[in-house]
Amino acid sequence: MADVTLRQVKKSYGNLNILHGIDLDIESGEFIVFVGPSGCGKSTLLRSIAGLEEITSGELRIAGEVVNDVPPSKRGIAMVFQSYALYPHMTVYDNMAFSMKIGKENKAEIDRRVRQAAEILQLTKYLDRLPKAMSGGQRQRVAIGRAIVRNPKV
Repeated sequence: MADVTLRQVKKSYGNLNILHGIDLDIESGEFIVFVGPSGCGKSTLLRSIAGLEEITSGELRIAGEVVNDVPPSKRGIAMVFQSYALYPHMTVYDNMAFSMKIGKENKAEIDRRVRQAAEILQLTKYLDRLPKAMSGGQRQRVAIGRAIVRNPKV
């Protein structure tokens, strides 16, 4: 894990200010929750940290490195979306392994990490199933597994 630091982070869409000078320090290993009504900027903040939204101004640091101009794929962040964002034609195993496969990871290492995550998340017996054959809670665990197998910084 890595520290995440935001200094005066702002995000606007035209004249609409969404994030108003956010200052935030999240220490490595710390668990935080963003709570607020729909439309208050929680998702925009998370997407900005991940690099999926460009901030209007301010400074974003991950592990001490300024990442304002670093693409999402190089930030070392994994996100789990509310909609799960699973590939419906892929098995649980393949969904969890996908990012490592396209990253050209060693097959034995992919297998080890997928099986380890599946065991932690109690998904081992579902590795050959398609997402449509699973409950919503099981799909959410697959999405979490897909995120953690990458060993992200954040």
